Amino acid sequence: MKALDILGYAFADFASNKFKTMMSSLGIIIGVMAIVVMLTLGDGLYQGVSQQFGDLELDTMAVMPGSMFMGQEMRDVVQKPPAKLTDRDVSVLLNTPGVLEVSPLISASSVATYKEENRTVSVSAVIPQYETRLADSVDKGRFLSPSDKYVVVLGSKVANGTFGKVIRPGSYMTLTNPYTGKSQDYVVAGVLKERNASILVGDPNSAIYMTMTGVKGISDQSTYSYIGIRADSVETAEETADNVRDSMKRLHRNEDYMVMTQKMFADAINEIFNLIKYTLAGIGAVSLLVGGIGITNVMMLTVKERVKEIGLMKAVGATTANVRIIFLTEAGLLGFISGVIGIALAWAISAIVGNLAQLPMDMSIQNILIGIAFGLFTTVIAGVYPANQASKLDPIEALRTE
Repeated sequence: MKALDILGYAFADFASNKFKTMMSSLGIIIGVMAIVVMLTLGDGLYQGVSQQFGDLELDTMAVMPGSMFMGQEMRDVVQKPPAKLTDRDVSVLLNTPGVLEVSPLISASSVATYKEENRTVSVSAVIPQYETRLADSVDKGRFLSPSDKYVVVLGSKVANGTFGKVIRPGSYMTLTNPYTGKSQDYVVAGVLKERNASILVGDPNSAIYMTMTGVKGISDQSTYSYIGIRADSVETAEETADNVRDSMKRLHRNEDYMVMTQKMFADAINEIFNLIKYTLAGIGAVSLLVGGIGITNVMMLTVKERVKEIGLMKAVGATTANVRIIFLTEAGLLGFISGVIGIALAWAISAIVGNLAQLPMDMSIQNILIGIAFGLFTTVIAGVYPANQASKLDPIEALRTE
């Protein structure tokens, strides 16, 4: 039999049994829709989290004092004192192969007082000449200069929402160390544009920046809290991280330190959301399983209803393989059409959920293909047994059936 004849025969059967076709395809439609929506939801959650933490710049990393060992691991490892990060480390890291930029920073918590309002804020002491990216993101006023002492630059949230009134360049605020009580007045030199947050260094919009000289007004800390590093490129970031570890190992043989890369966090997030995504898709696949069972039952009933028709086909020359192909084609077409309908419904639901949850819910080609493939696979597998049963019918016995 020709392929067009088989397709025509399948469509003719669908047209003559519209209600049965619709009911048997319903489970597949729901299953495909559920799988694609769940996969798209997983992707949307990942993209939403990624946006909260910026673009996950995979060329960045940070050196931090201390160890990442916890619990049983900490008991099993000989503990060393945390490394003291100094200008010596900065100098060595600047000369490490693959390192493009180095940004040392002292981080401290402080209570900021402005117009008699008190707020707890994050203070970051930086070296201005190393902070070209921050300097390029100034919205109002100017950035810090190396000679500045009691001068600060504010993140956009600190200036525009932390206090009851907007803080502008030229304003004064008081910063107080909540642990030591040290207090100092600072003048606001500038306000930064809103920037993406980072997993490694936190939210720059909620920070107050000052020079290393300026931080002495509220803190006696002289070593860096961490040193941010940017590699030459994303492609060489891992190699650069290894070079940084080698450099740090030479400087701090008997001290603990961590080299944390942005890629480590990105991989961890990706792994978690892949687990969530495919777990959700597995739940959706249950609907397909139920739909497959339903198709098997419907097709078995179809075989019984069409026994005489099958016998007539075999009597006029249709082979066992022809009959099997006809029934498998019907099952495959049912799966494909149901899959397309399921994809259309998934697109509509994803758009609604995305708007309500404020998540990017764009369906990827991969998720669409997975949905259609699952629909086809389920219906074809479900149609194998009925197709075999139909193909094995004896034409003489089938023609005698009333």
